[in-house]
Amino acid sequence: MKKDKIVQFVGFITNLNFDEFVTAWDSFAKRFVKNHEDTILHQQSETKNRFKYVSQHEWAQQDFQFSFMEGRTSEYFPEHSVKVVQAGGYTPLQIEWKHQEDNGLVKVLAFISHRENDISFYSQISLHRYLNIYEAFYQSCTYAYILEFFVEEAQAPDLLRLLKTRASIETGVFKECLVTH
Repeated sequence: MKKDKIVQFVGFITNLNFDEFVTAWDSFAKRFVKNHEDTILHQQSETKNRFKYVSQHEWAQQDFQFSFMEGRTSEYFPEHSVKVVQAGGYTPLQIEWKHQEDNGLVKVLAFISHRENDISFYSQISLHRYLNIYEAFYQSCTYAYILEFFVEEAQAPDLLRLLKTRASIETGVFKECLVTH
């Protein structure tokens, strides 16, 4: 991932199962995602997090669009019980893993609030194998940082417990899902 890229994160709050959600999500995503290879959809695993699904879209800075709903003022998918939460656009600070193949690791996403003042704490955690760090591109982004920890499945509960000792952080274990358009 190049430094001139912006990664848009969008969270979805819903009780829909994966097949129902992807059907609804796909009809909206194809309107704004021009390059489907640059889209990753994450599904929450067994841990509880406010987002059941998180989509991640890579844009060139000049092409970045901050809207998921293309002019709609609603924060919901029409006719579905899916709440859309715009996390915003983020620039990559550190990319150790590029989502190129299944590496047998689980992903822990950490959504770090603007009140966090020691981002170096997260890099010093030894429980992960890879760490990707994204920093808010705009001050209006929901979070100051979004981190992707790639860890052995057995290490995920320990990492979650450690992360939850920090104030103002949302975490969850997610898996990447293959989404075809």
